[in-house]
Order: sequence, then structure tokens, then C-alpha cells
Amino acid sequence: MDSVTETTSEGLLGRLGKSVMATLFGLLMVPGSIILLYWNEGRAVTAYRALTEGQHQLQEADAATADPRFDGHLVHLSGTASTSRPARDDTFGVSGDNLLRLSRKVQMYQWKETSHSNTTTGLGGTKTTTTTYDYNPVWSEMPINSGSFHNQNGHSNPEMPLRSAIADSPDARLGAWRLDSGVLAQATNFESVPPAGANGALGFRVDGQHLYRGSNSNNPVIGDLRVDFLGIAGQTLSVVAADSGGTLSPYHASNGYVIALLQPGVAGAAAMFSEKKQEEGNLTWILRGVGFVVMLIGFLMISSLLTTLASAIPFFGGLVEAGVFIFALAAAVPITLLTIAFAWVAHRPLLGVPLIVVAIAFFVMMHRGHKRPVLASA
Repeated sequence: MDSVTETTSEGLLGRLGKSVMATLFGLLMVPGSIILLYWNEGRAVTAYRALTEGQHQLQEADAATADPRFDGHLVHLSGTASTSRPARDDTFGVSGDNLLRLSRKVQMYQWKETSHSNTTTGLGGTKTTTTTYDYNPVWSEMPINSGSFHNQNGHSNPEMPLRSAIADSPDARLGAWRLDSGVLAQATNFESVPPAGANGALGFRVDGQHLYRGSNSNNPVIGDLRVDFLGIAGQTLSVVAADSGGTLSPYHASNGYVIALLQPGVAGAAAMFSEKKQEEGNLTWILRGVGFVVMLIGFLMISSLLTTLASAIPFFGGLVEAGVFIFALAAAVPITLLTIAFAWVAHRPLLGVPLIVVAIAFFVMMHRGHKRPVLASA
């Protein structure tokens, strides 16, 4: 590991200029977070309604026979998936018996920069920052841009000549049904595949369970490459998808939402829909959290000019920062709730109205909590 430590100082005027820019950026982040929150609620309702619609229209099919009566309908079936044309990596010629999917994972040994800082603010608002930059070699599937490193000397990463990729069988079938690539892509239960038969392209050699390009895999140097292969072999699968002339394809609900469900083994339709609804629910909560955090940071950035001015007197600056955080929190929580509520009023009125009441109650409670009690004179 290599480390570089640097100490910098910035005066109040320079910090004020950056604070103005932060304020402008914050003014964009707050409405941006509102748009994200509103869109997310609409997305969640669209997904729920489409999945409910799909459950009502679903028909059970037999994997052994692609019945033309189901053409254009959403079907559920379980059966053995197989292929006569296994997935193959064209670069290295790696394949395997009955492979539905083949994933090539490419990693390069590269420098990675991490940093940690300690900042103090002195009288007059001058900020002194001591930053330590650490450089460690790591295996990474994504190229790391060393051009953005603070200290590029001796920490240069070469271009990554090969990337990860997934190859699918062009003729994957579930019993008598052909699997469209959009449905097959839902299969993610990959397992290790040995690189037997690799053709040694691009200077790679077989090294245990990997393909390797470099002098010594036990002592890698920057720029070394290794490739792993993962595959999904023919197996029992359960699918919910549209019948398109004997091909199982993604189904488009009336509101445009796409349904393409696939699970290993024998799974009932109800369980598959329930899991998908849970997945969509989890995503909804994640995006709600993201929207709230973006709004909170936006309000803090809007107030950055005030906190920068207050930092000219260190102890006073700390009090102002605490007050600004409370203000930002008191604004972000009810606005987040109100945004979600108004989105619900548009999509789910029975849930939206009570949430508006809760948001208003929270705002009133925070407002009263900041009022100082007035002592009556004796």
C-alpha cells in the first residue's frame, strides 16, 4: 500500500464562493428529489396494478405442448429447460453441455485510490484540511480511471482490453416452448464453469479455474487479467410469460408494465407473483429513502452560505450547523411525506389523504417544538 498525505488551507472568501455554488446546486436537488419521489409512487402503483392484472388473466399451460389456444395470453408453466445449441463464448471458445447461459467475468489487477480527511476551522473561517490518499492494488471487474487520482505518479492503470459479457443459447427451450432472450435473461442462478477447451486467445492461458494473462498468478502485477466463467445449465424452470406463437416472451400489461418471471425448480404462479410484488415493494422503499436523503442534502446545501459565514466564529458555527441540520430535517420529512401523499391522492386516494394529515401534523409538531415558552411576569 502507498500513502500520500496533504494539508491544504482555504480562506473564508474562497469557501463563500463554493457555498454559493452549493446553494444553487441544492436548489436543483430539492425539486429533483420531489420529482423522483412522485415518479416512484406512480411506478409502484403501475407495477402493482399490472401484476394484479396479470394474475387475473393468467392461464396454466403444459410444458410438453405449445397449445395455439394460448397465443397472445399470459401463461404459467414448469418444465425442463434444455438446448441443442449451448451458449458459447466466441472470444475463447468456451462452452459446455446444455448451457442455457454463459457469463464471462473479466477482472484486471489495478490501483485503487481511497482517502480520508480531517478538517478544522479556525477563527476567521479559515478551513484546514489534512487528507491521506491510500493506493492499493485490487482485482476489479470495472476499469478504474487512474487519471483522476490525486497522485498519479507510480499509480497508472492500463486500458482494460477485454470486458465481462454474457452469451445466451440461441435455441433455449422449456419443453415444447422456445424461450425468448428477454425471458431467459431472468435466469441468474449461475454456477462455475471450467474453462476447458479455451483457445488461448489474447495471450491467456488456463490457470486452475481461471484463464490468466500475466507472468505469475500467485504474484500479480498491475495490468494482469483473469477470466472466470459461470453458466446456467439445462434444468427445471418455472416461467410466467406471454405466449407468442409458441415462444415465451415478455408480457406487456395494459399500462405498459413488462412481466417476465422465471424461477429455478417448480414454483406456483401465486408464489412467483407474490415474490415479484415484494421485490417491487422493496425497490419502492429504497427509492423513497434515496429521495428523502437527496432532499435533506439539498436543504443542507441551500443553507451552506449561512453555515460558512457562521464558521468565522468556530463555536458559533457549530451551533448554526446543528440548527441548520434540524431545519433541513424538519423540512425534508414533511415535504417527503406530502409528495408521497399527493402522488397517492392521484393514484390511491384512500391512502393519500391520511398521509397528508400525518405530514401536516408532523410539521405543526416540529414548529411548536421550536417555540420558546413565554414566562409570565410575577
